[in-house]
Amino acid sequence: MIDWRRNLGLLWVCQVLSLMGFSFALPFMPLYIQELGITDPEALRLWSGLLMAGSGVSLAIMTPIWGVLSDRFGRKPMTLRANLGGAVLLFAMGLVRSPELLLVLRVVQGALTGTVIANLTLVVSNTPEKRIGFAIGIMNSAVFAGNAVGPLVGGYFADQFGFRVAFFLSSITLFLAFFIALFWVREDFSPEAASSSQRFFKGLVRLTTEQRILPIIGLFVLFGMARFSPRPMYPLLVERIAAAGLGIATQAGLINATAGVAAVLAGIVVGRRADRGRPLVIGMICAVAAGLFLMPQGFLPSVWSLIPFVFFADFASAGIDPIMNVILSRQVPVERRGTAFGLSGSARSIGWSMGAMLGGGLAAYLDFAAVFINSALLFFLIAFFLSRLHRRGTEADITARVPRPE
Repeated sequence: MIDWRRNLGLLWVCQVLSLMGFSFALPFMPLYIQELGITDPEALRLWSGLLMAGSGVSLAIMTPIWGVLSDRFGRKPMTLRANLGGAVLLFAMGLVRSPELLLVLRVVQGALTGTVIANLTLVVSNTPEKRIGFAIGIMNSAVFAGNAVGPLVGGYFADQFGFRVAFFLSSITLFLAFFIALFWVREDFSPEAASSSQRFFKGLVRLTTEQRILPIIGLFVLFGMARFSPRPMYPLLVERIAAAGLGIATQAGLINATAGVAAVLAGIVVGRRADRGRPLVIGMICAVAAGLFLMPQGFLPSVWSLIPFVFFADFASAGIDPIMNVILSRQVPVERRGTAFGLSGSARSIGWSMGAMLGGGLAAYLDFAAVFINSALLFFLIAFFLSRLHRRGTEADITARVPRPE
């Protein structure tokens, strides 16, 4: 029998390492592409949005396919594929000489990676029902811990040794995650149990109609747009309001690290609270708070004044993530969770791509302030839709599906 706590601990480490790898260099792409020849401010903002969106398109296409394959052949192979693919592609990004080739690699990265969904599906599949909220919160904390440490260390290395070195070190951390998963993570998976899965499109239709998850999937799209719309602009905003005495990449890394620390705390606190009931109400509060703290960020005069707003905005927005994953996991049977999480990952990636392109366009043709106001309005819209689900009794239905934790 699989020790779910041991698996959770190992996969937490894998998740931290993989997200450290991705956030060690990728948040600084708006600065990296200046070295590749893009220096015009308007073009730089558009390219920043395009590069952030590039992986989202292919990720949206491939994530449901990987999800169905995980239901049929096992979840651990998906974890191995995502980490190994990321390691190879990040190393290649450190070698590019043009923004066009970097964009191609970003698209391929989206098709082959997806460590968050792969690891989360493996954890949820081996966790007792009454502890799913706790496990999701812990895994979310790993995502944000990696996102906290990676940019802080990566920004320092980029300022000291260059962005290419940062990409090479990113690759090493993903290789470490791959080997930990390969040798120590266990999975109790029966291919016979998965053989009853329907063909891809038939399975998706049944899942979305029988389990009534379409509204939740729509929220993942909206959440991806709201959360990722401002992301490509933070390094460029920091470049404008940077404090003297520190490198630009170091200060941008500090902003990302602040967001990561806040999100780690939110993942643990909100994930545990979601196990105890009223997840939709918690989600509504988080969405409103995220919008309120995002709205003024484009008007702030310094990096030091930006930091507290980033902290509270990301604490609130990260709190929505475990809420939606808990809702989704309790709406579908265990044997279909790989497909369900694949579908939600695709929806999030669509939102991510749309948000990144929208943020880049708003920053290019208006200003940074418009990006943050737009993101705030999207979070208010999420709060509205969560309130609609609450009025329809969805929360009572979710709570009734699982025993209360001891």
